[in-house]
Amino acid sequence: MLNLDLKMFDSGIFAGLVSFFSWVAMSILKFIITPSLMIAAGYEPWEIILVTFTGATLGVMLFYHTGKAMFTWWANIKSKSKLISSKTKKPVITPGRRKFIQFKNQFGLIGLLLTSVLVSVPISSMLAAKYFNAQKNVTLYLILSFFTWAVVLSFLSWRVKNGLAT
Repeated sequence: MLNLDLKMFDSGIFAGLVSFFSWVAMSILKFIITPSLMIAAGYEPWEIILVTFTGATLGVMLFYHTGKAMFTWWANIKSKSKLISSKTKKPVITPGRRKFIQFKNQFGLIGLLLTSVLVSVPISSMLAAKYFNAQKNVTLYLILSFFTWAVVLSFLSWRVKNGLAT
């Protein structure tokens, strides 16, 4: 049964809003650990899903569109600047970059969505803006991916806290 007791607002509306937005900021920056921390703090799974989904949605919208604007701006600067264009250097290929490009080419957007929980909301959104901005509905897919991860992580954290056998 759904417990509609809002634990966040037990200390008043202002403290509740501060708590809510603190958890939202935490879910933007450290999405993978936020559900476990909220379960440990005694929040209900539906509260956790609401908070992490809100944080992920705000984070995806902020960082995807900021990243897209930054990458477009930088491409325009590079194409218009004689100083940069006259000294065209080949990009340095490091082993890490090589592995990332292989991963991107092999798994594409689906791979990013599946691993997004591991690399955080800002990084996933910026990578999507950089490499997948030509595809339709990328932000929607990112938001749905983080919603799915919020449900999965909340359920797993709740099961660990309450015992796996029950």
